[in-house]
Amino acid sequence: MEDNLKEIEKWERIINNFPPDSITAKTAQEKLAQIKQRKKVDVDKDFSGVVTSINTLIDKVYNSNASVSNREIDNAINDRLKKLKIKESNLSPELKKLIGETKTIEVKVNNVKTFSGKTGEDRRLIDVLLSDFEAQNNVYLYGEAGTGKTFIAGIIAKRINYKLITLNCNQYTSPLDILGGQTIDGYQEGRLTEAWGNIDLGLNAKNQPYAGALLLLDELPKIDPNTAGLLNDGLAKIKDAVDVVELSNGTTIEVPPTISNGKGQRISRANIFIIATGNSLLNEANKDYEANFKQDLSLQDRFAGSCYRITYNYKFEYEKIMTNISSNSFPDGTIIDMTFAFNFLAQLRMKIVAKKLTGIAFVSTRLMIVARDTFVAFLVNREQTPNKIPKPKKLSEVVKSFLTLFSEQQKEMLEQELSAEFKEFYDKCDIKDVTPLDQLNNATDQEKETAKLIIEEAEKSYAKNSAIPL
Repeated sequence: MEDNLKEIEKWERIINNFPPDSITAKTAQEKLAQIKQRKKVDVDKDFSGVVTSINTLIDKVYNSNASVSNREIDNAINDRLKKLKIKESNLSPELKKLIGETKTIEVKVNNVKTFSGKTGEDRRLIDVLLSDFEAQNNVYLYGEAGTGKTFIAGIIAKRINYKLITLNCNQYTSPLDILGGQTIDGYQEGRLTEAWGNIDLGLNAKNQPYAGALLLLDELPKIDPNTAGLLNDGLAKIKDAVDVVELSNGTTIEVPPTISNGKGQRISRANIFIIATGNSLLNEANKDYEANFKQDLSLQDRFAGSCYRITYNYKFEYEKIMTNISSNSFPDGTIIDMTFAFNFLAQLRMKIVAKKLTGIAFVSTRLMIVARDTFVAFLVNREQTPNKIPKPKKLSEVVKSFLTLFSEQQKEMLEQELSAEFKEFYDKCDIKDVTPLDQLNNATDQEKETAKLIIEEAEKSYAKNSAIPL
């Protein structure tokens, strides 16, 4: 309670000492509103005391000579229980852990289950990024294309209720994109300054204000090194302390760090978290990704201590995407297993990485989702009597379409070096296309063993390369 009073006093001082239309005053008003909206919960500190008081109440009623109905007894007990209001913050650490391990979440897209599992399951990368958020560290995520670096930034933004603002980095990224500038439609704020000052964030999906902004510098190595220098001021001042200034009347105000926008205006730092992504380290021009530039070491230093190599999470893809697949369009209880497809796509990915072809195309988690959804759509169409698509797209066609991204020579090399795997996959696709729905949930022991070996090999690679799976 005392901490809340100090916070209120701090924000009220800022509001009283800054112009009402200033960003600083608006930020203080938002903070003050958030504090005042918090509901104070009156909780009995000793739950056993509540139980004792109820028992005493019951004994008192039954030991008296008064004629009391069961309804009156129930009402008396309910009145006592209403005084006990419990939220998750009042629970013991042991009970919170139990809830986290047993609470489940399920997400569906186009009637296909895309994720289902316990919310308490280990998600090491999320824990690390939330720790960096608390420490106000700039984060750099790098690794092969398609490993989910951009995706995880979106997850973190939702988790902390920050608006996701993306600066797409490439050789054409301009000062206007970063700091703002004049356009034919008038002045346009830059992505950095918009996030830095929490300018016009709008409302979240729950129609509530965002708590801040997460600036995603997507594909940072692709930005021109000269242009990248415009980011340095903001990146460097993320951890700068707030100055405490004493006014002539003896009061003090807190003044946060500022950066200049395209108009030359000083923008005060609000709540901001910065995550950058790339395929390689910033201090190297990776030949596998031709569009990358070698960046100045000062830019890399802005992310010192929070650079993480991200890799594919094979176990997640296998357990949450390619097995135990259900659909609202299937009969109740129908489950599809695509272990055979996971095994093939995982081995194809490993070969592409080994041959350093990820700059051309890559087997992403998204490709696995496309393969799964295409197979489900094929099966749904197959089971429908009226309105069938005459020649629906098949699972095998997903792979054939993917291979067209490579040159003929590269494609032939992949097909030759994985000739047995390609033949087995295409043969199984032909069989699965005509297998009854109720027989599509049975992976063979060999398929399961192959999947297990793939995951074990991938996890050894994580440790060897100091990589964190998504």
